[in-house]
Amino acid sequence: MECIFTCSYAPQRLKIPLFILVFLIFSSCSAIKPASTNSGKTYFETFYVGEEGSQYFIKPLLFKTEKVNEQLLVDITFRYKNEIKDSAILNFSIVSPLIYKTVDSLKLLNKNLQIKTNKVKLLFNQKNTSDFISRFTTKFSLEEIKELFEHNEWKFILYNKNQSVEYLSNKKTNKTIFILKNNIFVLMQNN
Repeated sequence: MECIFTCSYAPQRLKIPLFILVFLIFSSCSAIKPASTNSGKTYFETFYVGEEGSQYFIKPLLFKTEKVNEQLLVDITFRYKNEIKDSAILNFSIVSPLIYKTVDSLKLLNKNLQIKTNKVKLLFNQKNTSDFISRFTTKFSLEEIKELFEHNEWKFILYNKNQSVEYLSNKKTNKTIFILKNNIFVLMQNN
């Protein structure tokens, strides 16, 4: 099948196969990406949110414990424009052979800072093949999270029913924290 175009400046007709024309139109449209997102980065995504600046989503960071076969995955979401005004939402998932229905409190620390909260809310529990996934959420001030990123060796301590479980960052997580510090939290200097 052929498509015939008539050009106003040329008296002759140009014959282009229809499938080539359709291919060119669709291939040029598929490369367009929304201007409001900046995804595809390995460690975080940013979304423009107008007057509030950008929303940052830090993809899950892995922490492991030495005692039992458990791991903790932490992701952080916050908004920032040119000054720290708000809090950061910290969500975490515990992947464990045990099901966690409550967490009394949690503590995050690095070599210079320790932050703690007892306002931890269960989002859901889910059964995996051999483990449970327990998802929780809490908030910290964005200033505290920024200070936490000043050092890349973190420790998470969960307290529940008079027991505690300690989760440590590994080398890959430490490297990711360093990269996030130099790509996101560097923007917050002088705040």
